[in-house]
Amino acid sequence: MKQSIKNLRIKLLKFGKVIKTAKWQGKDNPPEFLELLHVSTFVPMSQTIEEMIKEADPMLPWANIHFEERVGGLPLNPPPSHRLWLRGNEEYMSGDKFSHSYPERFWSKNLHSGIRFPIGDLETLIHLLKDQPDTRQAYLPIYFPEDISAALIGERIPCTLGFHFIVRDGRLDLFYPMRSCDVIRHMHNDLYMANRLALYVKEQAKLEVKLGNIHFVATSLHCFTNDRYAIEKAIKCAE
Repeated sequence: MKQSIKNLRIKLLKFGKVIKTAKWQGKDNPPEFLELLHVSTFVPMSQTIEEMIKEADPMLPWANIHFEERVGGLPLNPPPSHRLWLRGNEEYMSGDKFSHSYPERFWSKNLHSGIRFPIGDLETLIHLLKDQPDTRQAYLPIYFPEDISAALIGERIPCTLGFHFIVRDGRLDLFYPMRSCDVIRHMHNDLYMANRLALYVKEQAKLEVKLGNIHFVATSLHCFTNDRYAIEKAIKCAE
């Protein structure tokens, strides 16, 4: 994973295109971005949390605290750990809540109703894998239909589209699509969270397999153009 993160940062620096967007996270006239489209990589997953931390170098202690919030069973919004994240995100709150939170999306069963069937959540996905370990249907959506409407009115929406788990050949693989990923602020945390989620699902579903690969896909891999120095420094630190 360490090498994959480094390679993606190098690709963005070498092949990224400078673009200007009208908005960013609901704000008008953001700075210019360096962007690379349709990025894909296979990342071998670590088997232990200690190895995950070594490989991904997530932002601690926030990443560990927030992961427990994601899998804790409660649709927290705001998750208390947001106070540890960078400079705080209160400016993105409407009243006392964010436009979304990952704990909400993991545990949305009691927040929404389905069109024809009950809404599922992370617990439902785990039950599905317990009952049908060879299923192709174990997908946990994070991007909801309401998010396109939220985007239209300038709200922040999830960068992660979802998590697709599949067991084959004695391994649990994970397909991890993102619509948008910041290469310096978020990518290492995102991959760490995904690896930890795969381990959590494996253990909770009692799957007698090893962790396989994350197939990571990002439609837009990017950073601000003034982040070039930070990326170059991160690449050197990974050597």
